[in-house]
Amino acid sequence: MGRGRYPARLKVVPPPEELAARYLHIWPGHTLYAHAEQFPPLSSPGLFGNEQPLALDIGCATGELVLALAAASPECNYVGLDIVAKPLWRAVERAAAADLRNVCFIQADARLAYRQIPAASLAMAYVHFPAPLLRNRQRNQRLISPTLLTQMERCLAPEGRLSIMTDQPALFAECETLLLHHPGLLPLPPEAWSVALTGMIKSHYYQRWEDRGRPILRLELMHNLRTALTGS
Repeated sequence: MGRGRYPARLKVVPPPEELAARYLHIWPGHTLYAHAEQFPPLSSPGLFGNEQPLALDIGCATGELVLALAAASPECNYVGLDIVAKPLWRAVERAAAADLRNVCFIQADARLAYRQIPAASLAMAYVHFPAPLLRNRQRNQRLISPTLLTQMERCLAPEGRLSIMTDQPALFAECETLLLHHPGLLPLPPEAWSVALTGMIKSHYYQRWEDRGRPILRLELMHNLRTALTGS
């Protein structure tokens, strides 16, 4: 099941050049694949010029989550990553309206963008309500995948967190099965989940699926560097 036609229906125009320069990075897939050296590291030094902790929202859509967190925590940096342009244009509008200095957005294929993330550079990552892409020919495009979990074992700092949310029980069950092969990511009990998310703003998709009575399923995982290195 897809995520509906919401992104295509957004009435939004590309941001002015000065706002795009401040908030939006466009990483075309063919160039990112062949000439990754032309793009900055996906890190706080690479994108913000500082050493603040960095959180990444993978599949951020219109950026409600990272915008809310960036406003609440100016001591951290936030990056929203999505492959679709229109939602990111809306996210840039909102970031500019709030004059946020610690957030930016990247239009790129996540599977290629992972390679730009230095090891142990993420304090937090989010994958919330990704498109399930149930057709077999689309399975390699899924955000919830062995590639994601392998990359998070590499990219998360020690005790860094990965938050996963979905309304799809089958996708959630698949994620739990994949985790059996990634011992460096340890599921946390709900009482240990990130404080920043206990009052989390509800995104467009969160509200849509909750209003329709779908289950909201969540995992939060902590990177255990010792386990990831030893495999035990």
